[in-house]
Amino acid sequence: MSNEMRLISQAGKTFYFATLWLEKSVRCHAALAYDFCRTVDDIADGDLSTTERDTQLRAIGRAVLVGDTDHELVRPLAPLLTRYPEIREPLAALVDACREDTPSLNITTEEDLVHYAHGVAGNVGLIMYPILGGEVSAGLSYAADLGIAMQCTNIARDVFEDLARDRVYLPRGWLGERDMRELLDRRFGSEEVVVAAVKRLLRLADERYARGLSGLQYLAPENRFAIKVAARCYAAIGERVIREGRLARERAVVPLARKVVLACSIGLFGGQNLHWQTVACEP
Repeated sequence: MSNEMRLISQAGKTFYFATLWLEKSVRCHAALAYDFCRTVDDIADGDLSTTERDTQLRAIGRAVLVGDTDHELVRPLAPLLTRYPEIREPLAALVDACREDTPSLNITTEEDLVHYAHGVAGNVGLIMYPILGGEVSAGLSYAADLGIAMQCTNIARDVFEDLARDRVYLPRGWLGERDMRELLDRRFGSEEVVVAAVKRLLRLADERYARGLSGLQYLAPENRFAIKVAARCYAAIGERVIREGRLARERAVVPLARKVVLACSIGLFGGQNLHWQTVACEP
């Protein structure tokens, strides 16, 4: 297994599972893009000082825009930037969105939430779009919607983890302008307010999944099944976020067996050949 695919298998298990149905070269290109996006996200969420974090991310964004392959993070992207020059802008926009993702980020309305989700995840969809065979601009908004949907699922799953990092992505308007920590305090809080907000977020995610999947015809036919599997498996995380009317304290995950069932159900009803790719990328 190449370094790129090893990264996906370790840090993005659902994405890795879905890529098993992609042709070898597409898997490799998707892995390179994933590697970059994941690394930028790790820098944004890391323990760097505010100044050092901002400096690093600004430098990465500039390097992407000018195609500076001397930069260690941009160098592996060189073949992608040559083959898919249209990904340069969403790559840079992703970096900017991650740089702006700080504890001071103010998400008050649904529009704020969607703007944030587009920045950190909708742009991932735009990056992956040409890699997966998208060639016309009409399909871009559908690709972005899938990214937004997955980010909404992430937010629903990671309420407690994000709060520990002083991040709150549920719109304050959905919480009645109340403090998240107080609402989740079991001694005198009102967790049902947060639960209602998370349910609303999951409904928003479902809407975006539906719209995103309705645009699969813009991808190369051989790549559509993998993306449908990725969306269905990721959406299934939302089914495990709320249990018996309360937010799950442990991180919600979809077991491999459930992913296999979902993939098989898609294949059975969609007439898809379920033989997946087992070849690894060349070193």
